[in-house]
Amino acid sequence: MGWNAQDVGLAPGVNSGQGLGIEIIGTLQLVLCVLATTDRRRRDLGGSGPLAIGFSVALGHLLAVSGGGGAGGGIDYTGCGINPARSFGSSVITHNFQDHWIFWVGPFIGAALAVLIYDFILAPRSSDLTDRVKVWTSGQVEEYDLDADDINSRVEMKPK
Repeated sequence: MGWNAQDVGLAPGVNSGQGLGIEIIGTLQLVLCVLATTDRRRRDLGGSGPLAIGFSVALGHLLAVSGGGGAGGGIDYTGCGINPARSFGSSVITHNFQDHWIFWVGPFIGAALAVLIYDFILAPRSSDLTDRVKVWTSGQVEEYDLDADDINSRVEMKPK
């Protein structure tokens, strides 16, 4: 009985740009799901967060699967990295680092876009952008009050 590692790489006929796009979209939808299901500010969450995230991972894999799946079936367009650690591990085992940059750049771009979309469009915070930029640039969390008495209350960072 042998062990087969899932090779992460571009399928024949898929160019670097297409592969990068698939990895960006797959990661973007996964990170959006994680942000939306773990956001403590949301009051409208119901159901199981882990189940929703699991379905999102499955959707990412379905996105990267071609129609026929080839002789062995499976993930054909890119191998559905959507996680640089998973892509790196598979590449180490299979000794295939061709186009490996796609599986690092794509998820980083997809995750960054998801954060920006979620934070500024889907669930913007009520504090001013300038106050939020101060947190990013100074990194001094102790200068801000967290308006949260318990775990289920809405959290907002405001200057003291």
